Amino acid sequence: MQINRVDTWGTVYLNGELLPARQAAISALDRGFLYGDGVFETIRVYRGTPFMLDAHMNRMLHGCSVIALDPPDTEEIKRGIVEVLTANNLTDAYLRITITRGATGMPWFDTAVRAPTTMIIARPLTAENHVQGIRLTVSGFRVDEQSPLTRVKQTGILWRILARTNARRAGFDDALLLNTVGNVSEATSANVFWVKSGHLFTPDTDCGLLPGITRSLVIQIAETKNIPVIEGSFGLNDIFQADEVFLTNSISELVPVQSLDERVFALAPGPVTMQLADGYRALTP
Repeated sequence: MQINRVDTWGTVYLNGELLPARQAAISALDRGFLYGDGVFETIRVYRGTPFMLDAHMNRMLHGCSVIALDPPDTEEIKRGIVEVLTANNLTDAYLRITITRGATGMPWFDTAVRAPTTMIIARPLTAENHVQGIRLTVSGFRVDEQSPLTRVKQTGILWRILARTNARRAGFDDALLLNTVGNVSEATSANVFWVKSGHLFTPDTDCGLLPGITRSLVIQIAETKNIPVIEGSFGLNDIFQADEVFLTNSISELVPVQSLDERVFALAPGPVTMQLADGYRALTP
């Protein structure tokens, strides 16, 4: 049986080489494959320019330092990005950089690095229609706000995958994650904001969320537009009382939320969400 697999599309960058995706292969002993031992970044490309590339690279380098992984040279990665986009003839794209600890041949608890694995992939951007807003449900999975890994975009994300899968099977689009004390943290691959009485609220990083690049930009845009921004620890009741709710990530930008479980938000997207979305798009290449 012939299966059309989108994950075998195009040309990828693997450890300094451009290879057809169908032929690119990592070692069976690669620690990224065996243990999810690595970091990654997803970046949106607008008109051939990876947006906020330096910020993404800095976050990736920070993640490498947290897990004690010596990253490849950043200029090498930037060259690889250009090569992948050119090879696939892409100007508007989804871009992913993955770095693993490589195939060390050492026991699972030994993190000595011999040669990290670096892979860069780029695919055509599939536009999603979120005009009417998405539906969220509260997940049973919890974010460990005490773990340093919650602030690292690391490859071991099975629990996030399952949280999204369970939400979709239940008829929702995504899941809202709480932390271990029951406060709002984030969605499965996005940060969360809400508006109440003209004020913009979002959980702070102590709540266990990944510090999003888009999140930081939205906060800056709100401040330039004199929209008061309040970061803190919030319970579910705070978001249930919101006038508007939206998610942010680098690929989807700002995504309005139509409902959270039984709570339907009348404004999706609301005026503040639209104002911030316009401000965000004005910054893109």
